[in-house]
Amino acid sequence: MKMISVIVPMYNAEEYIDACVESILAQTYKNFELIIIDDGSTDRSSLMIDSYTYNDERVRIVHRENEGAAAARNIGVKYAKGDYVCFIDADDTVDSTYLSYLAELIAEYNADIAICGYKNVFNEDCLESEPVEMVRKSMTGIEAMEDLLYQRHFMSVPWGSLSKKKLWDKVSFPEGTKAEDMGTIYKLYGQASKVAFGDKPLYNYFQRSDNTMFSTSSVRNIDYFKHSRKMVNYLAHNYRESLGAGYSRHFSTCFQILSETGVTTGNKVLTTAVYDDIRKLQYRVLHDSKAKLRNRLAAGLSMVSIKAMHMMLRAGYMYKKSKLRK
Repeated sequence: MKMISVIVPMYNAEEYIDACVESILAQTYKNFELIIIDDGSTDRSSLMIDSYTYNDERVRIVHRENEGAAAARNIGVKYAKGDYVCFIDADDTVDSTYLSYLAELIAEYNADIAICGYKNVFNEDCLESEPVEMVRKSMTGIEAMEDLLYQRHFMSVPWGSLSKKKLWDKVSFPEGTKAEDMGTIYKLYGQASKVAFGDKPLYNYFQRSDNTMFSTSSVRNIDYFKHSRKMVNYLAHNYRESLGAGYSRHFSTCFQILSETGVTTGNKVLTTAVYDDIRKLQYRVLHDSKAKLRNRLAAGLSMVSIKAMHMMLRAGYMYKKSKLRK
């Protein structure tokens, strides 16, 4: 059994951290260490996690000044002693067979990375259903990178996967920025020789009104936009054959930012740049048969009126956010 380092970056998570840690310690796969990076928490969570070290020698705590999730994850990788690493967010949980399932995929396909499915959890009732696997397969790292960017099976997130620690020798999260996942995960996949995927939903992704899914931060969206543009540039210089996937992903980035940006009250400079990139990419995406249908439809509609689409996306986003808060 290979050693796995489970890394949990944490900041002010007193409401959720116990459930997260307890779900990790309940794993059927036993050969792991749990590294919790306390990123300068100011609530009770710092004290809460220290208690776990008294009862379980697999738990290690790193207390540090607040520098953000990217720096916390990089510190976790630095401290990791395992052959493989995985990340779990402090406000999420995992099923008891999470690590064993990912390790099984690694072994079965001799893969560098294994990815599983996830559940969007809006309330605890969502956790009662038994996870079922419908898909199990492997692909090359470049194929997985394209799959990620075309948004077929994977999301650009660090959780829900297990990766060989050596891959992180050449990849790190961009510190001092928001939306750091967008600047990292595609590079990780590109470094891998083989990636295994099983869609059994063993990661529980809790949907809360304060998580990054519903962030309306102008700073976050500026960083998100910059990371997405850098991704296209990275592909142009290193994986030119995958550039179409990068265009499609950046196109999605642009529309996601519009949904989170007020039509008249948002950052004008950012909105103008997003509109410009949509105009540059709409023809390419419309005629890319590999792009998601929704992207191709958006490309066609954007040729009629980007502003009208902006208004519709914003209204839909605000409706979803209001429903979540109830």
